[in-house]
Amino acid sequence: MSGEGSIQEKTSSDSMMFQGPMPEEGGYDRSPIDDLDPQEEGSQADHISFFVAGDPQPKGSTRSFYVKKLERVVTTTTNRNTKQWQLRVATEAQRANEARRISFYSNDGDCAYEVEAEFVFSRPKSLPKRVHQNTRRPDLDKLVRAVLDGLANVILPDDSQVVRIVTKKRYGGPGETPGAKITIIRLE
Repeated sequence: MSGEGSIQEKTSSDSMMFQGPMPEEGGYDRSPIDDLDPQEEGSQADHISFFVAGDPQPKGSTRSFYVKKLERVVTTTTNRNTKQWQLRVATEAQRANEARRISFYSNDGDCAYEVEAEFVFSRPKSLPKRVHQNTRRPDLDKLVRAVLDGLANVILPDDSQVVRIVTKKRYGGPGETPGAKITIIRLE
């Protein structure tokens, strides 16, 4: 290599390396931390938020039984739409993560997380105006289970690392899109 302070040759393994002129002895003009978005500085750096449009689906109950003719165990679920909802949650989580400069995902198995989820449902036209709370099915805990399963291995290494859940379900206002507003916070 000739010429100090510059990169002469680039191999395929060097594709992720710095491509500009090398800094003079004294350091860089600015720190890589300067490239972070203001929302990602300090304690705010440890959260990610996104919205999943569509009717929130609960994690249905599963039932397994042995089929002698097939000589294997078959597992069925009571809600056919759960898998599709989990894929939408995973897709929106991944999209939100890709929009960040630094990935939220961490392989650290000791990291704890808080999940905040607000489920917004379309208000049935037949519902009296005096009713303000969504006390109908689906159950809130089954909605949360479906979301956590959708987040596992996309934003969270494992949903067992969630130590706190803050959630609610409600009817949306006029013109409000049904779906789920989700925020994941990495705890210290």
